[in-house]
Amino acid sequence: MNVDPEELSDEEAPEGWRERLAGVAEAAFALVKTRLAILGEEVAEKRAHLLRGIVGMVVAAGLGAGALLLFAALLAAVLARLFGNVALGILGALVLYAAGAAVGIALGVRALARLRPLDFPAARLELSRDWNALRASWSQGEAIAEDPGPNPVDDGPVPPRGRDGSLENLEERYRAGAE
Repeated sequence: MNVDPEELSDEEAPEGWRERLAGVAEAAFALVKTRLAILGEEVAEKRAHLLRGIVGMVVAAGLGAGALLLFAALLAAVLARLFGNVALGILGALVLYAAGAAVGIALGVRALARLRPLDFPAARLELSRDWNALRASWSQGEAIAEDPGPNPVDDGPVPPRGRDGSLENLEERYRAGAE
């Protein structure tokens, strides 16, 4: 049974190239938007560690400056009276503020140690899955044996598989990113 294209309603008409390209572009835009959102979350986490480290260093610098200025005048007199010597009073004041500055530095260094500025595990995993899906679609369904690496959530390998267990293709990845 042959049907003229003019006889088909809008719902029954086959999709043209323009509609297909628009669908692919829309799915690609949604996928890029998803990947940028993942990257944005990871950058926000790193920014929080960086800010905590900077605040720790500022506190340590303030305490260090206070060790040189405030205790030289305030505690030197009190400790000089207790120790019976002016030099020992000044030294005792400096030791107290130096200990406070050391604690601030230790807290700042610990916060900065968690920063890892070039490590984006979730974005890397998703880009690896995208690349494997592209390669699978280019090879027309041949299985790709590469492992995308550990999953940042459970540290196990995550093969690029679809919901039904079959190898994902490019169209499935784009549609999943668009939903």
